[in-house]
Amino acid sequence: MSWNIFDAIEAVFDLLNLLDSPSWRKEQKSKKIKSSKYKLEWTSAGLIFTGSVLLFFIFKEPLPVQYPFQTLFVGILIGIFIASLCCFVMHILTVFYFRSLFSMIFFCVSLILFSSASVLFLYFKSGLFL
Repeated sequence: MSWNIFDAIEAVFDLLNLLDSPSWRKEQKSKKIKSSKYKLEWTSAGLIFTGSVLLFFIFKEPLPVQYPFQTLFVGILIGIFIASLCCFVMHILTVFYFRSLFSMIFFCVSLILFSSASVLFLYFKSGLFL
């Protein structure tokens, strides 16, 4: 049996045509949608969990400042600014798209909680500002 280079090229092109068929693309899209269906919700839950752990470490001892309400208020405002900046950058990069209003609110609130908790954790636990 003789081997012909043109038979090999034809087999490669047949394989490429098979991969280019619309049914293959539909299967790939359905797999992609299934794998990333709850990605946003898991990210939001992770941010809330991490922010809650940070807040626990902050508030397990009394705050070492003279005006704790004012310090917390400023830290939360800085966290809201950072979260707004992150949402704006996501909007510019066109990844700020949500399937429902609830998922958008859930993500934004979790981002605000995480960024505020991070700012307060850095402020109280780093020792650079006190």
